[in-house]
Amino acid sequence: RGDSPAALAVMAVNVEMPLHKARELMAPYRDAMPINQPLPQIDTEPPEPPNVLVDAVSLGGPSDAKQKPLTRHVFVKDLNKIGTRLKFEHPKTGVFDNKAPMGLYALFDGQSCAGEPGPMAAEFCARNFHMKLLKRLSDLPADFVDEAAIQTALLGTFEDLDQELLAQQDVTDGCGAAVALLIGERLFTAVLGQCSAIMCVASGPAKFTPVKLGGRQGIMENDVMRIRFAGGAVHGEGDFARLRHPTGAESSVSRSLGDRHWKDVQLTGSKSPLIMSLPDVQCVALKGSDEHPFLLLTSSSVASAVLPQELVALGGEFEQQPRAACGEIVTRALPARAGAAQCTAVEVSFLPPRTSGDNKKRAPGTAGPEPPAKKAKVMNSRGGTTLSMRLRHILVRYQDGPQKDVKKGVRSRQDAEAMLRQALRDLRADLKAIKKTPKDAMELVAVTTKKFAELCKRVSECETAKKGGTMCGDLGWLTPEDLARFGGSFKEVVDVLMPGQFSDIAATEQGLHLVQRVA
Repeated sequence: RGDSPAALAVMAVNVEMPLHKARELMAPYRDAMPINQPLPQIDTEPPEPPNVLVDAVSLGGPSDAKQKPLTRHVFVKDLNKIGTRLKFEHPKTGVFDNKAPMGLYALFDGQSCAGEPGPMAAEFCARNFHMKLLKRLSDLPADFVDEAAIQTALLGTFEDLDQELLAQQDVTDGCGAAVALLIGERLFTAVLGQCSAIMCVASGPAKFTPVKLGGRQGIMENDVMRIRFAGGAVHGEGDFARLRHPTGAESSVSRSLGDRHWKDVQLTGSKSPLIMSLPDVQCVALKGSDEHPFLLLTSSSVASAVLPQELVALGGEFEQQPRAACGEIVTRALPARAGAAQCTAVEVSFLPPRTSGDNKKRAPGTAGPEPPAKKAKVMNSRGGTTLSMRLRHILVRYQDGPQKDVKKGVRSRQDAEAMLRQALRDLRADLKAIKKTPKDAMELVAVTTKKFAELCKRVSECETAKKGGTMCGDLGWLTPEDLARFGGSFKEVVDVLMPGQFSDIAATEQGLHLVQRVA
């Protein structure tokens, strides 16, 4: 400014003022300092797992117990949790917004291949698919992720998995696949080969329509021109079309994972691989369990033996009971294949919202909401109180494997599950015969008590079956800790029950349980 040194010296003279006045003058600046600002709240709560019940049943396959199974299924019930544990960070926007729950359910079928059926490719894929998928999801752009980006990630996952599988010198067989990726309210499916994915759409009580989400891919029409251009040969049409290898071998599929002898151009003498690993990828916006009650993934042996309409009818017979439904499906499919194939079915059962209102929170088979007067018993526990539930059950023991165990009886698990499925049918038939629909859960429990006690005394192998009257099979009031002590799938299966509702088949060390929540 051109001020003289004397003028600057005058300006630099200290000005004294009272301390309280200095504090008043500095207050606005002090409050504005970042160090004095409140720390932003950080949401440390992890995303919840998807609100589903999922299970699978597999029958048939190699007669030698030492041989590996031809089909493999894998469930990652909380993909967010596994991704965090493995240090894979996916975006948090778009499809992943609002801490979307994530689950992965996959079936790999070594019977849906170009060469001879084998277990190695299916086993490799079951062990590695989730890792490849998490890597692809973590590579997505952080700004915004839409449905197309997830579908592209699934396609890339199959490509990555196939390349690594072909690099395994000890694995020469191949497999098909049926994969479901659940992110929030969106369901992504990827199906390869002769496996299938069927969505059940409900339009009313016992009115189920199957919606195919891919599968039953033989020699796909879109692949014929590509195969012939590569130097391969295709003969026959439709379901009878076959891809011929230069060695004379024939394949009923044009897409699979693995199958090195059909993809290595040095072995085929073709310009490019004869078989691809490109799945059919689709996306479905879920509309709640009333409209979309469940999804079925089936092996090639089931898909060829049971029609889609029959599949959803069998699944609908056992509402929110995926173990029972899958058991019935594969039991129907196995005789059609003369026991020569391994039949596997997976069901993902979509449950009602955890925070539904009273009108929605009612047990299946009742006409109205749960009565507010009959509440869950509150029991003291370490650190506070815990809601408990009262249960009664039917226990059936079984024996699997070569070792004999007198306590578990001599029947197989397959026979034991069939007994409990029949018990469920009997209970439903008895309830259906009642002219007046129970108005609430208390009345539902009351009208099913007589039949339940009858079945319990005849079938159950638990000491509780010796109790009389309404106490037959009674387990009393159980806390979440008590449920966990049963082990196996007991707590997971029972946790979702509403008063009056019958459970899916639960497995513990004691045997198999059919449970009804009494209160």
